[in-house]
Order: sequence, then structure tokens, then C-alpha cells
Amino acid sequence: MSMFSIDPSSLSLSLTLGLSLGLSGCQVLPKQPHLPESQYLSARVNALYQKGNILTNTQHKDTAVYNTDLVAAISEQKDIHPDLSGYHPIVTGANAFASRSILTGMATRNIDAQYYIWHDDQAGQLLLKDLWEAAERGVIVRLLLDDFNNNAQFDQHLLRFASHPNIAVRIVNPLMYRKFQTLNFVTGLPRINRRMHNKSMTFDKQITIIGGRNIGNEYLSNDQNSQFADLDVLLIGKVVADIDTSFTSFWSAPISFDIETLATLNKKGTRDFLAGLDKLNEDEKSNANSSLTRYETAIEDSSIDTDLVNKRVPFRWTDMQFLSDDVGKLTKSVPTSTNLVQQLRTLLGRPSNKLTIISSYFVPTKDGVNTLVQLADAGIEIKILTNSFDATDVTAVHSGYSQWRPKLLRAGIKIYELKSTASEEKRENKLWKASSQSSTSLHAKTFAIDDHQVFIGSYNVDPRSANINTEMGVIINDDELAQQLHQALSDDLLNQAYEVKLTNDNQLQWHTIEGNKKVVYDSEPRVDLTDHIWLTVMSWLPIDWLL
Repeated sequence: MSMFSIDPSSLSLSLTLGLSLGLSGCQVLPKQPHLPESQYLSARVNALYQKGNILTNTQHKDTAVYNTDLVAAISEQKDIHPDLSGYHPIVTGANAFASRSILTGMATRNIDAQYYIWHDDQAGQLLLKDLWEAAERGVIVRLLLDDFNNNAQFDQHLLRFASHPNIAVRIVNPLMYRKFQTLNFVTGLPRINRRMHNKSMTFDKQITIIGGRNIGNEYLSNDQNSQFADLDVLLIGKVVADIDTSFTSFWSAPISFDIETLATLNKKGTRDFLAGLDKLNEDEKSNANSSLTRYETAIEDSSIDTDLVNKRVPFRWTDMQFLSDDVGKLTKSVPTSTNLVQQLRTLLGRPSNKLTIISSYFVPTKDGVNTLVQLADAGIEIKILTNSFDATDVTAVHSGYSQWRPKLLRAGIKIYELKSTASEEKRENKLWKASSQSSTSLHAKTFAIDDHQVFIGSYNVDPRSANINTEMGVIINDDELAQQLHQALSDDLLNQAYEVKLTNDNQLQWHTIEGNKKVVYDSEPRVDLTDHIWLTVMSWLPIDWLL
């Protein structure tokens, strides 16, 4: 009998089936996903951008809808490059937070934010506070969140947040049971397995931030226990309109529900939104070493506002293509030919000389490994950076990758694994200049093909990104950026990563530098016997498609 088989006559199975059938009958999503108030808010956004509706600074205005210095500065650059897009990498978590906060403060018309994760922590509450203050100035805010990482307490914050007349919040593919979320796994599979993994924040339809970062302390480099090395890009120009169109398609989809249709405000709690932001304790602000103080310092140290207005941000202008899964992927209502992975294959084609992959969750699968081996056999130089076992935040993903290392290495493919002990002092390495600061876990999703094309976005090289979740990103056609990413994976990385090698007798070794000394491990670092057994068992299971 399989380890997953259960005797049909068992009492536990009967109880499980009975519970599932009983609860399934109750699991009905609201018939009306979009309330009139949020529909009206979207109509107001559309009206803002109708021809002749943009006011100058000297005209009368009821709300802050006017041609600001920011809009003028960006428009001037767009006029010089009408068919191109400009990009600027956001390297550190501190700059990632500061950019979002400051641009929120500069917006005058509308802000559209779309995220897989928005944590109810200091970073999340600070940015919600910024958005609320923007709404107080008359800016229209639309916040679209995936539901997989939400909880009942955060629902209350979102309900109070959405109570503002200039704010609407929608939840994509929502969980039915808000308080007892485990019940969703009994009654909601496989629907709730499909998630919106997109990450973007667009200001006044002029400038946007996309990339791998979610909203939370660990993503914005202020979590003392777990931080992610990640990569965002600041974008202006032609590509912003495509990102705006993608947001609108997700926002208006019938699978996106206004938060008020899913949850009810708890009358026992405060109805004042700002007062309910419990992670922003005033007492902690007086501590010079507090997390809140570090966020404040990040904003004070950033000059992105004046740099944008004075056109000092060194945008590189180039041809760029925006890619996104159709929202219908979440309901399996569109053909697989529309998937982002298929768009990538069409636009990028087959590498002719180089392929560099940086992926936090690298699960190549049997078919993917065979493809990589064929490319390597054809003379393509392939390098991969992913997380080591100790650095990954999803152990099951490591099992879906580690089993393929010998075959990849035999083909001459170079493999690097980020160490959990990668220190902030080692940021001189080219990788972190190109992508992100050192941290305990790699979270970036980028790859470079040949000497010209770079993809940056939310897409991981794994089956979940390819077939289950929705993803987004941009292909940047820029020789300089491609060269930086190719050169990043080299011996210079060994202070922060292991290079995995194969000995003559087909044994794995991990080469690194510790304390300016070369070190070689003959067994996987920081993997004990229990870990090894667990990874081996996991690798036997047919779960790659879930990873």
C-alpha cells in the first residue's frame, strides 16, 4: 500500500469526506465582486486621464490633479525617447522602501499597487499609512492583493483602509473562510492553489516599480531574523502603459473581490485607520536603533524625489517588452499558449552563447534539465545562482532542485548556491551592485541571455510560476546590464556563495571562501542526517508541479 493510501472504510476518511462535503456546500463566493463605490472610484481614475482633464499648477483644482514637476520631468524624458522605456535598478531593500514611500508622497492623481504579499508588519503598515495620507490629499488609491498570505486581523486593517472615499481594496481569488483558514484547504482545493504572484506599484501612470519584492520587513531589508536579497527596477516610458493595462485587467476581473464583500468590520475594534496601525508604536520611534528609525533613515538618505524632478536619475533608455500572464490563468479559462513562459520562449528564443539564471526557487524538472544539458552540449555557457539549503525559505523547493545537480554539473553547467551567512560587508561583489544586497536568502528572479537580453520580474524558474501562478516582468534589451549579470557569477562570488562542483568519482563538493581562505566541503553544508533523509524522501515524491 502506498504511504498516501487510506483504507476507505476508516472512520477518519468518512469524517474528512463528511466535513468536506458539508463545508463545500457553504463555500460560495459573493455574487457581486465589485461594489458600486469601487466601480465609481475606477471611473474617477479613468476620468482623470481624459484629454483636457489635466490641470496646470496655476489652475483651480478641487483635488491634487495637476501637472506636477514630477510628471513634467518624466514627460520631458519620454518625449525625447517616445518609443523606448527607461529603467533604473533598485539595489538595496532600504532604497526599495524609500522609493515606494517617496513616490507615494509625490503622486497627485492615482496609485495602483498589486502584490502577492503585503505583510501586516512595520513596512506594510508604514506604506499603508503613506497611501492613506496620499488619499487624504485627493489621490485615488487602488490596492490589489493576493489572498494566500492574508489573515482575519489584516482584513480589519484593510476594511478600515478601504473606508476612505479615495481608496478601494480588492482581493484576488479569495479564501472563503477568513477566520478558520485551514478549512479552505479542505474545501477549496484546487482553486486556492492558483495564486497571483504579480508585484507592481504605479504612480500617476507615469512611473512604476516592478520586480521580485513583496511588501514586508524581510523584503525591504529591515527584518533582523530573515532578509531577502532581491531586485526591483524603476521604470518610466512606453512600458508603463503596458503595466497599467495589465493591472486594470486583474483589477476588473470577476475573480477580484472588494474586501467589503468578503469580511465585516469588527465593531469591537477601533474604526480609525491610523489608530489601528499597532506596529507603529510611538515609544519605539524614540529608540535610535529601532526598525522604524531605520525606515525613517532610509527615506532621509534617499534623494529620489529631487533626482527625479531634476532628471538626475540615471535611467538607461532601451527597447523593452512587458510580459504578464492573463488573469484567466487563475481560473484555467485561457489557453496555455498565453502563459508568460510561452511568451518568454517566443521572444527570447534559443541562446546562442550565454545563459545566466538567478532564481530563488530553481526547480528545473526533468524536461528543463534535459533542455539545459542540450544547450550546454551545444556550447552554450550556462551559470546558475540559487539558494543553498540553509538559505532557502522553502525546503521542499530545495528537494526539487538538489537531485538534478550531478546531471547539470556533468554537462559543464556552473552552479552557485547563496550562503545564509552572506554578510552585508561583502556588497562590493558585482552581483549585489547589479541586483541586491547580501542577505540570508536569495529572492531575486532574473536571467540574462547572450549579450543583450535580461528578464527581471516575479517569475521563478519553477513549475508553479510556469503553470499555476500568474507572473509578470520585463525583458530589457541592454548589453551593459546583460554583461553585468553574466560577470556577477564568478569566483568573486565565493565570499557569499558556494560553487558546487563534481569530483572525478561523481561526488559533490562545495567550494567557498571563509575568512579569506578557500574552503572545500565534501558534504552539503549545514545539512544534517535528518535533513538529508527528508530531502531524499521529498525528491522521490511526484510534487515538482506544485513547487
